[in-house]
Amino acid sequence: MLRRSPGFTAVAILTLALGIGANTAIFSFVDNVLLKPLPYPEPDRIMRVLEHLPSGPFGTTTLDFLDWQKQTSVFEFVAGQTGWSATLTGTDRSGDADPLLLRGVRVSPSYYDLSRVKPMLGRTFLPEEDQYGRDHVVILSHDLWVNHFGEDRGIVGRTIRLDNEPYSVVGVMPAGSVFDRTAFQIAKPMGFAPFEMTRSLHWLGAFARLKPGVTVQQARAQMDALAAQFAKTYPDTNNGFGIIVDPFADVLVGPQLRTSLYVLFAAAGMVLLIGCANLANLALARGITREREVAVRAALGAERGRLVRQFLSENVLLSILGGAVGIGLGYAFIYWLRLEIPPYSLPAEANIQLDGDVLLFALGISILTGLLFGLAPALQLTKPDLSGSMKEGGRGATFGGARLRLQNALIIAEVAVAFVLLAGAGVLIRSFYTLQNVDTGFDSTNVLTLGLPTAPTQYPDLTQFSTICEKSVRRWKVFPACAKPRSLLRFHCADLLHCPCNSREPNS
Repeated sequence: MLRRSPGFTAVAILTLALGIGANTAIFSFVDNVLLKPLPYPEPDRIMRVLEHLPSGPFGTTTLDFLDWQKQTSVFEFVAGQTGWSATLTGTDRSGDADPLLLRGVRVSPSYYDLSRVKPMLGRTFLPEEDQYGRDHVVILSHDLWVNHFGEDRGIVGRTIRLDNEPYSVVGVMPAGSVFDRTAFQIAKPMGFAPFEMTRSLHWLGAFARLKPGVTVQQARAQMDALAAQFAKTYPDTNNGFGIIVDPFADVLVGPQLRTSLYVLFAAAGMVLLIGCANLANLALARGITREREVAVRAALGAERGRLVRQFLSENVLLSILGGAVGIGLGYAFIYWLRLEIPPYSLPAEANIQLDGDVLLFALGISILTGLLFGLAPALQLTKPDLSGSMKEGGRGATFGGARLRLQNALIIAEVAVAFVLLAGAGVLIRSFYTLQNVDTGFDSTNVLTLGLPTAPTQYPDLTQFSTICEKSVRRWKVFPACAKPRSLLRFHCADLLHCPCNSREPNS
């Protein structure tokens, strides 16, 4: 029957493929970001711990963090984390090399116990390495190990130079782990410096794993009591501060991202509903030419239920074919969306892909779609006027009153849903236009920002650092008019705006 109606079949498959493909792509994001548990053993026991004031949350201080480690009994351990950067300048074998700025992280040795992910090579940090002066050890991400060290399996135990200081590589994380999908390329122990031992600087992030049998409410109660104790003992620094304990899964996805994914999923569902209404109308129109066929089947004794199953079987087969094409489109949509989404907008734990759950969803929605757009036409077309159909041979037949009302209802529903989508798209387009046309207060054409991957300790003398910057500027051919002696420390935005280079062609 489908081969005998190639035009209808092609239009139906393409319409279904677009609707099912869009829903499959968006569901892959919803499933991996919102529905699936974190890819860790017992993820519900991983907590984020922060200090807070009524005005909002803060990181914790070093001394408060160390007291948490000693005085809490509800956690297996409390681990710290903070950002770090370093300039890689060579290894013990290759010698000096072009400087490479690495995005790094400082962590407690127990940090890797949160996820229970083991290094592919080597080991994690030892407790004695988490001390200032003994913290010159690092763990590499798999991406850095592959792209910069050429998958050298002998890298463990070798020395690399970071900020002109020697560091020993003790481990390499496995491919595809959460550490390989984050912004961090390298990690070192926390190793608090003397100037960091304070209760005044709230700079440290903390995570913890609940002990077996301990509830979140029990952990919150103990940390509230600890916060009250600190407020009395250290009123100058801790007065008014409380402690927040939240499951890591609850804070990993912010409310804005959660809302955005639900809105996109609802929009994709509306696109599919529009397609279903369109196909239901096409099925009704196509049914006019099949009235004689239905009448003959009924005259030969076919019950109405069997006729309905006949039409539904055809429609479900059609929707499954559309779903098969839609899965291919869904894969393309996922690839395109991953390119368009800004880096690190999604949690690193979310591995967006067409996995088994997404394929089952695509199969289920394909079957449901076939039933949805095929049920109403099947019920209408299986109530034939036997005498009229047999006499007219199905030619020149027109919609009856019930069929016309159904057709009109489908058109009304289709247009209504389309207007909802159009209104939402209009709001998004207006918001995007507003963001693109924000007045920055200056002409940003051809204005560049540049950074020197230089360790802060390499040039402690600002005068010496200014001299290095000025020499570097003179070598940059892109700024020939700016190569007059002046300190880049005083090279402000206004200088660039009035610089002749700002009027050069965009390629410069």
